Amino acid sequence: MRPVSVANLMTPFENGVRPILTQHRSLSAPVTDLLTVAVCGIYAIQAAQTALWGTPSVFETTNYVYLRAPWLAWPLSPLLHGGLAHVVPNVVTLFLFGRIAEAHLPRRRFAAMAFVAAVGSIAALAGWSVAFAAEPHVAVYGISGVVFAAAGFAVVHLPNHDRVTDLELLAVLFGLCAVALVGVESLAALALLSPAAINVGHAVGLLVGLVTAVLSRDCPGPLGRDGSDSDAGEAGLPRDRDTTTPKEG
Repeated sequence: MRPVSVANLMTPFENGVRPILTQHRSLSAPVTDLLTVAVCGIYAIQAAQTALWGTPSVFETTNYVYLRAPWLAWPLSPLLHGGLAHVVPNVVTLFLFGRIAEAHLPRRRFAAMAFVAAVGSIAALAGWSVAFAAEPHVAVYGISGVVFAAAGFAVVHLPNHDRVTDLELLAVLFGLCAVALVGVESLAALALLSPAAINVGHAVGLLVGLVTAVLSRDCPGPLGRDGSDSDAGEAGLPRDRDTTTPKEG
């Protein structure tokens, strides 16, 4: 385990990939796992419906559902995606980094963060589209709000620990990239006077994660925070939790 520093952030794979995979497998994150399976399952249905209808793409199928069955599309909107280029990055980053954030939060609090980020990002995208887009119909969807919430949480919460695992260093680096992306989009929107330059769904998700990290002082600390150099600590295997740490859910 290492402290969060610029040098360490540049070398998250210093000890190789295997310890990171071991650390990730050791995490308990049922909410993230359920979301990941749900997104994959819904996308499989979208792909099957595309083949059944003979439409050119999943993107067109999804937009058609918004037109013909909005009562179904909108409640499912955080789980819907417009194609492989949309769903694969979202699923991979959700599974990789959502599990880390969930391991550092009481389960109900993580579930609340994910729900607010998912609903808030969709609502923000819909409102932004109505306000600034020329299209008469609005169809917004995707789980990226939750991904950016996990990123925002990681970039604020994890550096508070004296030492973190290589996996957690990778999460902080991902969080910094998410902050940079939203920052660049915001500056571009201001410079170009083009509101469409910023993905407000990402921005809202990031904000939810940042706020959650600021308000969450208790941490289950599943990977251990005793600072020892034991083999379990280096491999990222669970240690006994500190009994003085408050717990919820």
